[in-house]
Amino acid sequence: MEKRTKPLWKILRVGLPLLCLLACGKEEVLSPRHYVAWVKDPQHGLKLEKRIDPYAFEIQYKPLEYIAALEARQESLSGDWVAQRRSELGEDLEYYNFRIAPAAGQQNVLMQVAQDENEYYQMIDYFSYASKSDFYLLHGRDTAHCVLYQFVRNYELAPHLEMTMAFEHRGTGDKTFVFDDPILRVGVVKATIEQQKINQLPKLKTN
Repeated sequence: MEKRTKPLWKILRVGLPLLCLLACGKEEVLSPRHYVAWVKDPQHGLKLEKRIDPYAFEIQYKPLEYIAALEARQESLSGDWVAQRRSELGEDLEYYNFRIAPAAGQQNVLMQVAQDENEYYQMIDYFSYASKSDFYLLHGRDTAHCVLYQFVRNYELAPHLEMTMAFEHRGTGDKTFVFDDPILRVGVVKATIEQQKINQLPKLKTN
């Protein structure tokens, strides 16, 4: 009796999902330097850029391992040290950087807006302290408030403004970063970090 073989399409239907499962299940492990570069790469969805003329806004989601690797600036990290740093940073917090840059040209962002010197320094005061309450995360129907905030003062040596902040962690799921602008005259700035992108984070290589 002639032995019948399975049609090619049936073999592919069974084999391809299995190959994909095996391939996708292999977690990528990166050195500290390459891990930092991976997180900073906009193609991976953890660094978002949005332009609202005359400004370019940048939102960087910062995993705890990313912060640890960035701080250490070493090619070899102890797993115990990274775990300790995670604990110190607080696993109940989510960290972000927010940057405001001129969309074109090199003029300082605040100098584009301020009408005079007095208004310029009022804006410096706003971003140094008061703006903390105008940042939050939308997480489904929930709102996570900014609990840690620091304005990175560059003393006009660079044209951009930069802030680092942390929000209450409200579980998994897509989250929308919001800056409710009362001062730059651009309205509400929003950008969504997808949970799927966070799930695709590689593993930080440690000793």
